[in-house]
Amino acid sequence: MGSPVASAANAVGTRVTRNTASMLAARVIMAVSGLVSVPVIYQHLGAQEFGIWVVLAGLLAMAALIDLGLGSALVREVARAESTADRDLVRRLLGLGLGWAVLLGLLTIGAIGVCWPWLAGLLRLGELADEAWQATLWLIVGLVAGAVELPWRAVLEGTQRYGSLAAITAGTAILTAALSILVVRLGGGLVALAASAATTATIRTLLLASATRRQCPDLSPRWGRLGLGDVRRIGGYGLRVQVSSGAGMVNVELDRLVLGGAFGPAVAGGFDLGSRLLNLLRLPPGFALIVLFPAAVARTAARGAGWLDQFYLTTTRYLALFLAPATAALMVSADPLVRLWLGHQVPWAAANIVVLAPAYALNLITGAATIVARAEGRPGLETRYVLLSVVLNLALTVPTLLLCGPLGVPLSTALAVVLSTGYFLAYFHSATTRPLAPLVRAVWPPVAAATAAGMVTAAAGRFLPDGPGRLDAALAVSTRTGLTLLVAGALLAAGGHLGANDRTRLHRLLRARASLLTSSAGGPR
Repeated sequence: MGSPVASAANAVGTRVTRNTASMLAARVIMAVSGLVSVPVIYQHLGAQEFGIWVVLAGLLAMAALIDLGLGSALVREVARAESTADRDLVRRLLGLGLGWAVLLGLLTIGAIGVCWPWLAGLLRLGELADEAWQATLWLIVGLVAGAVELPWRAVLEGTQRYGSLAAITAGTAILTAALSILVVRLGGGLVALAASAATTATIRTLLLASATRRQCPDLSPRWGRLGLGDVRRIGGYGLRVQVSSGAGMVNVELDRLVLGGAFGPAVAGGFDLGSRLLNLLRLPPGFALIVLFPAAVARTAARGAGWLDQFYLTTTRYLALFLAPATAALMVSADPLVRLWLGHQVPWAAANIVVLAPAYALNLITGAATIVARAEGRPGLETRYVLLSVVLNLALTVPTLLLCGPLGVPLSTALAVVLSTGYFLAYFHSATTRPLAPLVRAVWPPVAAATAAGMVTAAAGRFLPDGPGRLDAALAVSTRTGLTLLVAGALLAAGGHLGANDRTRLHRLLRARASLLTSSAGGPR
């Protein structure tokens, strides 16, 4: 019979694995829904209107950053709440989040309304400006619904009730895709598409609020007086996190706006298609990091900060083992992957994947360091590198744009991400007195193996099957991806970097996902 400590550790590991699998499954459903709906939307709207849709969505995504990082701050507060007094304070903080959602909507509609004539000219909306304005109003409704959702989502994440969250997220993603396809097939344009998006956002918010009130009634938001110290604490933490998490969004959305303004919405739409495929690479590690954050906070509170060192190295190693080969496979199969998805070639989409994939992979590999910094209550460690990323992107955009044309926009983003991520790693290890050598030993084998595998596949590309049709594209993707992963795996195994423990962990993860799918009717975990 195992010790209580071992049993507790196994329970935590099982819960984290189950949570990761449930949210990953939900995110996969969201991605598949997008993969199904976007080609239909693109076909019916056309390149110009689809590009306008992309630019408007990017504009509203940047407006959403005004939430000041309350989401992460509230998740942290919920995860740390233990006593009745703590929970009462958390409820009032959640009420603050609801109030901020209303203010966010008012600020957004006021700012965009004042700037709209200038924005319409800058983004080259032309004769579609009036229709785009009506669509923007509907998108603002969806923005407010998403902001109102924030406190309810924070409760489910903070209490690690990811079963309900995953089910609601996946269900509304399917509904969004179905409504979008129905709307454009019936002849609807930008306005109808935006209205359908606002409708599903509202439905998702109502479902999350209902699930939270049912499962965590003692954590429902309520209005109440807050001390100035509490507001400063949550605002200071949230703002630092917002600067960190928002920089990546700013970089991506800024690319869309710059491309739309410099080359027109159609070019921006082409690059956006590549970004959507690129996001597939970010699904598993991105959601694993989201799920690991509240678990790391709770585990650190129980076992002390020393536990974080092993967590950091182990998590970073597995992120590298997944991301490095997957990135190489995505890069060598970018063009046939776009053709498989859309049915025809979109050069800007494939080029965007090749340019941005390595930078995003490097940034995600360092995600464990951000969790450690936040779990230790020091999100400010991220602030400098995030600001550096934005500043570098802004500084490099014009020169790379002049040198490389449209391709210079994502290139400036990639350079900014790589340089700022390297700075963050050095700064993080210096500030926390953690040596860099263990990190290098954990990361270099998968990176080297993936690089070699990608070069082998690229060199063999002219001998691999390909063709103009979707079936030929599917064959090209499968052979290029398979060869890359096979070579990378063989190199890692030959070097002794894939052991029995790795296979055991993978087997447990697959079993957990299978168990999740077969027992989903049992309610939230």
